[in-house]
Amino acid sequence: MKLYKLDAVVLKARDMREADKMITLYSIQRGKQRAVAHGAAKPNSRKRGAVQPFCYSTFMMHQGRELDSVSQAELREAFPELRSDLDRLTAAAYVSELTDGFTGEGEPNQGIFALLLSALHLIAAGETELALRAFEARLIGLAGFKPELNVCSGCGEPLRETKIHFSSHLGSLLCRACASSESKITVFSRGTLEVLKTLYRWELTKLHQLKVPEALKKELSALLRAYIEYNLEKRLKTTDFLDRLYKSSPCRGTNI
Repeated sequence: MKLYKLDAVVLKARDMREADKMITLYSIQRGKQRAVAHGAAKPNSRKRGAVQPFCYSTFMMHQGRELDSVSQAELREAFPELRSDLDRLTAAAYVSELTDGFTGEGEPNQGIFALLLSALHLIAAGETELALRAFEARLIGLAGFKPELNVCSGCGEPLRETKIHFSSHLGSLLCRACASSESKITVFSRGTLEVLKTLYRWELTKLHQLKVPEALKKELSALLRAYIEYNLEKRLKTTDFLDRLYKSSPCRGTNI
């Protein structure tokens, strides 16, 4: 019987049979993996608290033939603030789904693990909007899909114009001349591109100091969403929920 230890964030969990849970973990040691937590759905289970979505826990794992299982679980951080507020809960679900989408099983990445944990801390503290934008941008980069932000992907010339063009077909930024030959083009202001560059340079803990006009926040969200959907080749489930949430409650402010 082979046992091993994981320090992991629970990306998602669902009930399996009467008392078990199927969980998806992202650990610093092994990256993403699915596992079974036997008996974790029972009210008196000692594993129950540690296998909830978005929890950061230490797991003792038992290697199985198809799926490994949780032998023991110790909760390290529960992030209760995420469960007491719908905005924070939705944001946490979004970063978890993004992490799941941009990572393959058994591919550890210490940068992605640290980014995920930092994002959950910021969301729990209420710093949601720019934390999400920074998470999106940096996850794209750590997964190997960081877009070229300084030169046109078509001709290689520096992007100096006041308007920046994004091709959803090519998944890249273009100058006006190269964009003229593309059919699906979205135009963004230069300021949005500069904010995106700042998100790559600044520490996440300093984001509250960054003052971004609402118009640029909306453009930045649209740009990153288009790039994410281009690379994942799908629309995330939590993206649809975010849109419905803010459409039905306009008083909440800018979409996250």
